[in-house]
Amino acid sequence: MSSGHNNRSQRIPLIVASEPDNVGVTLGTGPIERRLAAFLALDIKDYAAMISRDEAGAHRRVGRDLVIVVRQIHKQAGRILQFTGDGLLAEFSSATATLKAGLSIQASSRSRNRRRSADDRIEYRIGINSGDFVVQSGRVGGDTINIAARLEQIAEPGGICISEVVHAQVNRTVSATYTNIGAPRLKNIRYPVSTYRVTPGAGKGRTSVSPSLIGPAESQDYRPSIAILPLENLNAGSDSDYFSDGVVEDVIVSLAGLRELRVISRTSTLGYPSGKVDVRDVGRALGVRYVLSGSIRRSARTIRASVVLSDSDAATNLWAESVEFPSDDLFLVQDEFVRHIVTRIAPHIREEELRRAMRQRPESMTAYDRTLQALHLMDYMDKDMFGQARTVLAQAIEDDPRFAMPVAWSVWWHIVWVGQGWSTDAMSDLAAASALAERAITLDPNNALGLAMMAHMRSFLLHDYDGALIFFARALDAGPGNAIVLAMYSLTLAYLGRGEEAVPAAMHAIQLSPLDHRMFLFHSILAFAHFAAGHDAEAARWARASDTASPRFTANIRILIASLAAIGAVEEARAAAARLMSLEPRFTLSKYEQILLPYHPPAIRARFMAYLRSSGLPES
Repeated sequence: MSSGHNNRSQRIPLIVASEPDNVGVTLGTGPIERRLAAFLALDIKDYAAMISRDEAGAHRRVGRDLVIVVRQIHKQAGRILQFTGDGLLAEFSSATATLKAGLSIQASSRSRNRRRSADDRIEYRIGINSGDFVVQSGRVGGDTINIAARLEQIAEPGGICISEVVHAQVNRTVSATYTNIGAPRLKNIRYPVSTYRVTPGAGKGRTSVSPSLIGPAESQDYRPSIAILPLENLNAGSDSDYFSDGVVEDVIVSLAGLRELRVISRTSTLGYPSGKVDVRDVGRALGVRYVLSGSIRRSARTIRASVVLSDSDAATNLWAESVEFPSDDLFLVQDEFVRHIVTRIAPHIREEELRRAMRQRPESMTAYDRTLQALHLMDYMDKDMFGQARTVLAQAIEDDPRFAMPVAWSVWWHIVWVGQGWSTDAMSDLAAASALAERAITLDPNNALGLAMMAHMRSFLLHDYDGALIFFARALDAGPGNAIVLAMYSLTLAYLGRGEEAVPAAMHAIQLSPLDHRMFLFHSILAFAHFAAGHDAEAARWARASDTASPRFTANIRILIASLAAIGAVEEARAAAARLMSLEPRFTLSKYEQILLPYHPPAIRARFMAYLRSSGLPES
């Protein structure tokens, strides 16, 4: 809305309760209802100057103009929520109807302005957003509406700005030209909003990128890319072709589900059979860095498969392996072989990408490179190195505000920072983790990692287990083969006392990523799961394994102490407690029980705390 009008917050009933100077006023006191809709916010360029020149004449001209605007809104089944003197806010049932109304308003306005003098012209700015909003006592509010109003503020006179959410719904249905202008930071909106400028144009879905975004600032798909070539069938003319085709298809689907790799479609690789082409040629032709090739040989009793993972840039092999299975049940063999391949490809590529990132000059690093470096720093669980990781992640987010991966891992950074006892302001870090989690799933609503981090943050820091399970359901649907998602889910099941479910979930996570460099975390989660199930010896076993790999991980030291005390290893438990105090000198049982103790069932909480107390840890 026009910045030339004072006391703007009293003219539009929009609300974000946590930000009092946002576009908003207080909602009513009745029951709160949430709905889905699309919103159009409109204001008039230089309205205050028009009033200053000729108040009565400006009111008449604007009034006549707005009557036409309202008719165009009603034509698309929209309804006016609020007039603001120099503009309005309207609600529609669909983004398509909203944009059609906006284009119609601007087209008719341009037509009228051609017949007017320069001082008499009325030019509108329009912002459009779609999503859920809050209704209470007839008043509306929420970020969806606030963003529409803020997009209107950055629109050009006579122009329209829409959010990424709207663009996804309209670019195939409304004939216009859509120009991506980046992800500007909108006033009092906590995260950047990917934005498109809309202009009339022939053809549907014509989308371009603003010239100012081309180059380092352009959001890119930084994920490493891989092509899975058709496996060479060494039993030419046999019925083995369908088996090798099925393996390739399943590998592609499984890798794509991880979301950490960009996987070329199978139809694009059909012309590049394994053993018949140079991986360097494949890399250049398909624009990929990694290539998986191999062969299948079937005999009466066995199926033998050989695969090679190659770096097409360097023409080197990163990993090669041959495996042999009995051919009794082809479907079971196919599933086992695919699992074997998938669980090894991602870790090898991740390690190679990290080595590549470590060799990069700082000025040439991408947001993805910096994220990998930050993860490397965090794995050591050293306070100084962990602190450095936050700076690196912040730089990655600054490099590309629309890249969800560093945002999601920043949530993990805050969770561990609090959990390790390093935070001097846990409430501030909790608020930061919450904001980052919201931002991660706004940037990429189907990103399994972002959804899992939101879920784990709610479970571990907020103890909102029901809310966590809702986000885990979405995360598991988006990334069913993602080991970190399944591991975090197992941990929440353990917190809820559902240990018999948590243990197999944690074991499945380990099977999905047996070479994961964060295996110490998986082992610790398995310890929490076994303790919840009452398997104290198994809890101690896995906590010891985690502690051996990462002795500074204090969350694991706590489950180690409790499980050791539970099996009667008192001296070992006391030694672990002394080490915990050296790593976390401010630790007290009372504060831990009040803030961080994750188990929810009273019986498990009491048992856990009793074992911690028996090890000599300070009460307060």
